[in-house]
Amino acid sequence: MDEPTPLGPRDPRFAESDAGVAGNPGEPVPRSLVRSLGPGPSPLSRQVRILRIAFPLLFLAGVLTVVAVFVRALDQGPSQVRLGPVEAVRAAVEARPRRVCIQEGASPCAWITVVAGELAAFNTNGPLPVEYGRLGVGWCPSSGGFGANATGSRWDAAGNVVQGPAPRGLDRFDVIVSRDGIATVDFSNITGGLQGWQVKERVPPKGPDCPTIPHDRDPDLRLPGNTAVPSLV
Repeated sequence: MDEPTPLGPRDPRFAESDAGVAGNPGEPVPRSLVRSLGPGPSPLSRQVRILRIAFPLLFLAGVLTVVAVFVRALDQGPSQVRLGPVEAVRAAVEARPRRVCIQEGASPCAWITVVAGELAAFNTNGPLPVEYGRLGVGWCPSSGGFGANATGSRWDAAGNVVQGPAPRGLDRFDVIVSRDGIATVDFSNITGGLQGWQVKERVPPKGPDCPTIPHDRDPDLRLPGNTAVPSLV
């Protein structure tokens, strides 16, 4: 096979001396092999080195931002609402239940009342999905019980289901009483109401049932110095 023709005077195959190169005919031209860096910007340039550091930092910042947003979404803030001195709360709910919410205008909310001599906090949302918010559980002043206009469900003063379609009683939030006699509702702990067949005895109504639970103009618990949040529901 014939040798390929040299490409130019600097081709190593051209000759031992490059005539006419640099004005020194017959003088060998020194040559050395170097690593090809390929097309595009040199990886040794300042801009490329900056980008090599910047891209990982930007990725790390993005990951930290996603984690921070996720953690913030999980954090729903304080879960307890301070009501006030136990005796003052009892006096405030003696005539009728009063409502408190964990945040203004937002669920969960609770009806504060007295059951078997102890403070109780019934969920204002019924067991059924439609018994929620503005269509949730209200108080009937004539019967002294609770009801949901959305479904017609009724509960007695102790939260036991009296009339369906609700399958069970009202859920309860924990009421904590401190050593100095301050009552607090813990919205993070909830106990499900009893199924209808589990109830052995119900609280008799004080009077006739409300065909429709009336609009409650002043349902919220207000005591001097308490942190109960009035509801806009």
